[in-house]
Amino acid sequence: EKPIFITHAGARALWNTKRMKPDEVIKACAEKGGVIGIEAAPHTTLTKQHPRHSIESYMEHFEYCADLVGIDHVAFGPDTLFGDHVGLHHYYAKHLSIGAARGQEQFDEVEFVDGIENPAEAFPNIVRWMVKHDYSDDDVAKSIGGNVMRVLEEAWFR
Repeated sequence: EKPIFITHAGARALWNTKRMKPDEVIKACAEKGGVIGIEAAPHTTLTKQHPRHSIESYMEHFEYCADLVGIDHVAFGPDTLFGDHVGLHHYYAKHLSIGAARGQEQFDEVEFVDGIENPAEAFPNIVRWMVKHDYSDDDVAKSIGGNVMRVLEEAWFR
């Protein structure tokens, strides 16, 4: 009955791996008032158009989801780190089951996500990208935290 979050995800229609969510799951989340948080951990939110992980592939997932369910149901959760994020993912993939989430899609491995290199650069670059692509101030505010706050308030205080 209360809204939920889908986190650490993107659109499977753009990148066919288990970690990405199919359209029907994204729509079901939005129908309940929930939010999908688009992640940018290295080698996750890639696309056929942008197979080298960058802010462009990341934002392609954001725009796809926003077009699918509306800006009120999409947020950013870059999930980037300072340091060797790729090394951490390789370790987890080797020792845990998250390697299966990668799927069989082919991609160029990167040391970091160009444009979203670390937590200090992620949100300023995301906002710059949105302004450059003519998103309104309200849409920027919703997607960089407003939607998350709305769901938290509804889930915890309703």
